[in-house]
Amino acid sequence: MSRQARPLSAPDDLRARAAERSRKAAQRAAQKATRRRAWPAWTRPALRVFAWTAPVIAIAGFGWWSVQSGHAERTVGQIGESVAERVAEVTAGAGFTVRDVLVEGRGETPRGDIMDALGVGSGSPLLAVDLDRARSELERLPWVATAVIERRLPDTLFVRLTERRPLALWQHDGKLALIDTDGTVLTDHDLGRYRNLPILVGSDAPKYAAALLQDLAPYGDLVKRMEAAVRVGQRRWDLRLDNGVSVRLPETGVDRALARLAEVLAKQPILDRDVVAIDLRLPDRLVIQTSTASAERRKLPQEKI
Repeated sequence: MSRQARPLSAPDDLRARAAERSRKAAQRAAQKATRRRAWPAWTRPALRVFAWTAPVIAIAGFGWWSVQSGHAERTVGQIGESVAERVAEVTAGAGFTVRDVLVEGRGETPRGDIMDALGVGSGSPLLAVDLDRARSELERLPWVATAVIERRLPDTLFVRLTERRPLALWQHDGKLALIDTDGTVLTDHDLGRYRNLPILVGSDAPKYAAALLQDLAPYGDLVKRMEAAVRVGQRRWDLRLDNGVSVRLPETGVDRALARLAEVLAKQPILDRDVVAIDLRLPDRLVIQTSTASAERRKLPQEKI
């Protein structure tokens, strides 16, 4: 039996396949080189950095939106309130409740008004007291200028008040009210104990009261004779004395005008004469206005003795 001979590849076919493989390899290399040229060298590191930073940027962006929209504040506030309430409940169970309220500096403010402003009662959780809100409510009370509130564990709330100082009585629309140095109305009741304070008249009198009384302070004798100080045209003051004399003060330079009047009074008791008004509005002189009866008497001839 004869064996059938296996055909051998021709040399030309081998060379063709090798050439094809070389061509495809060259094509792949060219495509790879083209891709490398299309993307700069810094692209790969930048992509790696972006992959790391993208989540951070997203979180930061969400945080910014939360803050700007108020979402974060509402969420934190809700969580904070829940935690604070739970803490207050737990500590109250441990005995941290309000049993005493100590108040320092109270002279005129009713205690009931203080307790209402604090918004607490016996047995209230001490740590649940909102100190800022309570301080703000206390400072709304007429007599209270400033307030300080402290928790004193385990069961005491301490309050220190600075009350306003009465300055004068303000007459407005036919009624009297007590005002302080800031012009704040303190009360319009039980004014009899303040009858020695000066009376001020005029819609804007409280605003300028402190400055006027400061100018008048060195002249106690004049203040004692003053029945009222009246604002004129919302520009200046007239002082009405107990004998009916009106002292007309200038718009500016009140201290200098009063000093000039004091010098004259030290030499001549003009306030005890038949005088209607003393005008201090001119900077270089003092004008005295006498009554009509006094003027007529000066016209009569003097009798010889």
